[in-house]
Amino acid sequence: MKKVFNILFYLACVLIIAILGGLTYHYYEMPLRDDPAPYKLSDSVYGPDDIASNTDVLVIGDDLGKTLNPYIGEITTKLSQKLARPLAIYNISAKNESLFRTIEKVSKLTKVPKIIILATGFSEMQEELYPKSNKELNINNINFKIYRNLYIQSFIKLYPNLSKLFYLNENIKELEKQVTPLDYSKLSAEAFRSIFDKEVLLYQHRLESFLRELRKKGVNVLMVLPPINIEISNLKVCEDTTNDKIEKALQKLDNLLEQGKTKEGQLLVESLDKKIVANTKYHQLKQELYRKQGQITKSYEQALLKLAFACEVESSHPVFTKILERTAINQNIDLVDFQQIIKENYMRNPLFVTKKTPQDIYYPKLVNELVIKLKQLTQLQ
Repeated sequence: MKKVFNILFYLACVLIIAILGGLTYHYYEMPLRDDPAPYKLSDSVYGPDDIASNTDVLVIGDDLGKTLNPYIGEITTKLSQKLARPLAIYNISAKNESLFRTIEKVSKLTKVPKIIILATGFSEMQEELYPKSNKELNINNINFKIYRNLYIQSFIKLYPNLSKLFYLNENIKELEKQVTPLDYSKLSAEAFRSIFDKEVLLYQHRLESFLRELRKKGVNVLMVLPPINIEISNLKVCEDTTNDKIEKALQKLDNLLEQGKTKEGQLLVESLDKKIVANTKYHQLKQELYRKQGQITKSYEQALLKLAFACEVESSHPVFTKILERTAINQNIDLVDFQQIIKENYMRNPLFVTKKTPQDIYYPKLVNELVIKLKQLTQLQ
């Protein structure tokens, strides 16, 4: 009996040593990670920027931030009237720059200016980021499942090194400055939703952390809420939301609208509402139906659903815009609602020039609101 006990004891010791050895090897081999994103930016993409670090007001973001460039001079003039030295405003926004790239760019500054204008929201889900092989995707899915555990998130925030033990090892894609566009034509509905859900989760956590860190540094943040381009049409329909029967019904509805038969179209919609739910084309047609009927609110709601249910993202998206708005409110961040400015003109004037460029006529009101907020932040009354 004693001999059996000794054997079992030695086996248990060997097993424990093997497990500890494996964990030790895993710990030292694994990179330190804040989240399970299977990508990171190369260290050479962004570097220090002396002008950005020493400006009074720094504009950061994506295409939305870039559209502010023609108005920087006007904003500077209006803010500097009572000053001995004009306020310096510098814009480092870049086209197709998603939030994680903007955050990385700011992190490389030697000093963060006291006022930042965050103008972003047009360029999420535009970049090829996730692996394509089933094996790599399965590992990444497991890591995201781990990340969604609130207890594990808390442990990693308190003890970042623990991420080396929690996550499975996976290939981390190193991104360069050039953005590789995401090809939606090659994504199934399931693959699209998986990427979308992951990016929404990461977006929310990154935004919250980024804004908190800026506030800790004494930085005043002014957020420009991006307008949603509801004029985008014919987005990719998720293949699991349609069939031959649905396509025939939608074609019939489309024909009725082209002929101006809105009453017949309304009757058809009432018969289809319980049969078609998440089809982007259906909501596009309902947007058009309500537009023809002059029902602005209903038409706008259908436009948002059209964008939300599509299997591609071409510009601002209702989900990312809502996260920006909710986070700004929760963290008491100053907000200029460009979305509302443009929404007020729906069915009155054209809204966008391109998918990511609002019409020039809406910028004077945006500039005035920016100036008012900036005067409050700089105490220039």
